[in-house]
Amino acid sequence: MKTKIILTLFIVLAITVVSTAVFFIFHPQPRELLPQKFAELQTPEKPKHVAKFHHRPPIKSVAFSPVDSSIIATADEYGTVKLWNTNDTKNQVRIFSHPATALETVVTFSPSGKLLLSSDYGKVVLWDVATGKKLNSLDGSSGQIAFSPDGNILAIPKAQVRLWDVRNPNRISDLGILPYERPEGVPSWGANALDISSDGKWIAVAHNSGIVNVWDFQNKQLVKTLKPTLELERSYGHSYGHIETIKFSPDNRYLALRAKSARCILWTVPEWEYHGQINRGRIEGLSFSPDGKMFAFANPSSIMGKGIELRLAENGELITTLPPESWDVAFSHNGEMLATAGEDGFLGLWQLRSNQFDLYTTPSYVFKIMYIIGPGKRPIPNITSKLDKTLKEVQQFYADEMERHGFGRKTFTFETDENGKAKIYLIESELTKGLDFSDDTWFAVSDGDTSFSDVLQHNDFPIIHETYPYSFRGGGTISNNIFELFIEGVNYEGLIHVYTKDLNRDRIAYELRPAFNLPYVYRKRGSNFLTRIFSGGNKIKLSKCEAEWLERNRYFNPNQTFFDKAPEIGLRISPSEFAEIRNFQFDVSDEDGIHQAQLYVPLDLKYQRTINKFQDCQSVNGKKKTNVVFEITDPEIKNVKLQMIDMLGNISSREFHIKDEKK
Repeated sequence: MKTKIILTLFIVLAITVVSTAVFFIFHPQPRELLPQKFAELQTPEKPKHVAKFHHRPPIKSVAFSPVDSSIIATADEYGTVKLWNTNDTKNQVRIFSHPATALETVVTFSPSGKLLLSSDYGKVVLWDVATGKKLNSLDGSSGQIAFSPDGNILAIPKAQVRLWDVRNPNRISDLGILPYERPEGVPSWGANALDISSDGKWIAVAHNSGIVNVWDFQNKQLVKTLKPTLELERSYGHSYGHIETIKFSPDNRYLALRAKSARCILWTVPEWEYHGQINRGRIEGLSFSPDGKMFAFANPSSIMGKGIELRLAENGELITTLPPESWDVAFSHNGEMLATAGEDGFLGLWQLRSNQFDLYTTPSYVFKIMYIIGPGKRPIPNITSKLDKTLKEVQQFYADEMERHGFGRKTFTFETDENGKAKIYLIESELTKGLDFSDDTWFAVSDGDTSFSDVLQHNDFPIIHETYPYSFRGGGTISNNIFELFIEGVNYEGLIHVYTKDLNRDRIAYELRPAFNLPYVYRKRGSNFLTRIFSGGNKIKLSKCEAEWLERNRYFNPNQTFFDKAPEIGLRISPSEFAEIRNFQFDVSDEDGIHQAQLYVPLDLKYQRTINKFQDCQSVNGKKKTNVVFEITDPEIKNVKLQMIDMLGNISSREFHIKDEKK
């Protein structure tokens, strides 16, 4: 009797399983009543590369004529100056031979466009643009020179700023000097860069001591002394805080400088209040667009930056990047062209749209969504609605977790259409060659490996949280037995990818973690459907530390400024009262305020090459300078990394390699 009952139950169970399987296999799938709507993929932010001129490597300086955008001047480090017409990429209009005495020659046009100046540390030479004739020469400049807006006065920095009347270039007269005003205790080093505002009211002079004097140009009265790199000069020496370029924006709203310490700093005019700062591994060249809304700088190294960067002057937001490794960059006077002075010896010419600024629409911390299909494939039915639904569930998950830990219902943002639905771009993998995805964070979905691989092969996606060095020297306290690396920051572009079979809330929430720079966690997946059910679905959750990190993360704060003051991170190691425990004390400072610090250690203690295992975190609560102490109980740990996020969402890190104590 018992056997019959068991057999009956087994038969019933088998019939149930088979019936369920047959239902899902043969039951017709619901179809959308209307065709799926995909967004049209456009990349309007990118300027178009329109011409290439060969000078010789490397081009150190480039300048447009201020009255004729078809005329461009280039100069190399050997003193060769060439004049180009944009309508002829093969032949130079004219070649000038500057008597170079230093490894850099700078070119500058007069406001009328009739004169071209070539300058270095030995000579300033005035050339007639129309004839190529040398008109005159003056003692050399120690850096950037400038004309008054009417073209009558030329200012040259050296030991002092000397002013010259150049109304008659053949007979130049000396107008005297602009004295060097320095705070008490500041060295009396000379000037090395200057600029005059487009309205002729102000002249700003950068000195080798790391200070900037702003003068009323008409009355020759000092109105403000700024100290942007003074502390760098005192801490690391003359070259580190050296200010190489200083520029007023054409609309006279901002004063900007670039320093050898790989930073670009802006102030408001005429308040002379700090406006913002951009840090990169290396910054060369600095130029404002004619309307003053954008500024650009160059980077000559592929491993220490992103080539040419165009940014908003208002908040420092990245508009777009261009690939050449360059030493200088310049806007044309009509705002239609951008010229780049290449490390490879080529002058690049880029067409800007008339509304380049207005076409900037999607911040890089808002996810854009692409659905990739292979050759001859059709989109999966309902994929647009499924993606929209799932991503909103993931948003809900993060909002719930943030609220659970007391940080409010913050969550990330993705691009939506006019109806509030996910804006999804249909990408046919074989047609993607030549597209540019480098300025955004993309969430990509594909049906299989082949179609996704095709897109990767055709295009260069940045790595999620691609890093750049703030500088070659980081500051802070370093004990004698530690070898440290320079501080790195984070770029907010890249690619997150999932397959359509993985479109569920938990899977996507997990895959998004790298974009938010959350610590890596191993997510065990059940080998089959039943084991995943009985394991509780392996649901993911956020720790208090992770939620606190996201509270200041840029993806969770869409209105954050993109300016970033450089942090400092140092390390001291001391033994505790227990012999096996070491105290790692990190001295950290950041003028933007420190939100949280995290300690990472090697996952593999044998080789200790990759420092990616999360160890602990500490809240700093917005302090600008503090020390955080972590206890390390494992004596085998020789390498550590401190990662921190500031109150503006800027992420930085620094690695330390601990050497054995000398015996």
